Amino acid sequence: MRKARRALGCAVLVAVPVLLAGCAAPSGVRVEGKAAEVERPLPTTVAGQPVTVDVVALLRGDPKVNEKIKYMLSPCESGRYPVDSRYVDVTGDGISEVVLNVQECRLTAYTGYGYNRSGYVYALPPGQPPVQLFATEESGVVVQPDPGSGLVLVRGRYRAGDRSCCPSGEETTVYSWTGTSFVKAGR
Repeated sequence: MRKARRALGCAVLVAVPVLLAGCAAPSGVRVEGKAAEVERPLPTTVAGQPVTVDVVALLRGDPKVNEKIKYMLSPCESGRYPVDSRYVDVTGDGISEVVLNVQECRLTAYTGYGYNRSGYVYALPPGQPPVQLFATEESGVVVQPDPGSGLVLVRGRYRAGDRSCCPSGEETTVYSWTGTSFVKAGR
């Protein structure tokens, strides 16, 4: 009987937000239906062709990547590799680069600063091997793209008693692209 009550309670918790969702209208709430799905545009090269790269093989094959980071590049329990990748033009040249963050496997849907172990940016020149443009192997730093102008490094600012998931604040450092490298532009 207890299990049945729990199941009914869970069903109500799931159903109530669905029933309450809608749009305001003069006559009351108007239910519109399911949101349209939007396709994310694929990153492109100068020739307009989609760009993709095996990010795990890229990191494993790069002699500049620390061996400890390479050791982390094995599938997690979910089968997913602990690498977050984004294809974004961070140099402003019209060609997408790949921005990578290597995380610990214990990371769930939440991206905690304490779970990030390194970040990289690679250029993907058409017909050529990828080129490392930026790297940080400082634990707890998240590399975020700032399309067309550079990168933002975000690190948690912890006080005594903060858990690794929940820093009291954050510190950002901006890096700008000079045409040949990323340089610190400020905080």
